[in-house]
Amino acid sequence: MFQERFYVQKAWFGLIILWSFVRIATAELYFSKYGIDIWIFAVIEIVSSPILARASSRMAVALKYHEIRQSVLWGGLTMVSFSAPDVYLLTAGRGLPWMAYGLVLLLMTVAGTTSVIKLRQKVSVEAALNCGEV
Repeated sequence: MFQERFYVQKAWFGLIILWSFVRIATAELYFSKYGIDIWIFAVIEIVSSPILARASSRMAVALKYHEIRQSVLWGGLTMVSFSAPDVYLLTAGRGLPWMAYGLVLLLMTVAGTTSVIKLRQKVSVEAALNCGEV
């Protein structure tokens, strides 16, 4: 069980880091012409990604064991690290088309909502399995 959790956490970390490089390349391609300093964005993305990976996995564990204070703490850190690069894009961009603001906000909302829903479903299933309901 512990070995499996270790590999899942490593895979999650790797996926988040890979996603951060995709985001950096996308920002370079689409947003650099609007005054976004890609190096600042890259630093924010690279610094926040490991924090996001760690905080979100700790939040999942806290939710699984119904540790409300810990889940709120880790959930807040997850939210901040998740949104930090996007907040930079939205605040530093000069002359961004309204479509860009809408797209970034839509992606933040969809990704955040999807993550919360999947996490809640996973925690509910694991809780049911632990109680012998499923």
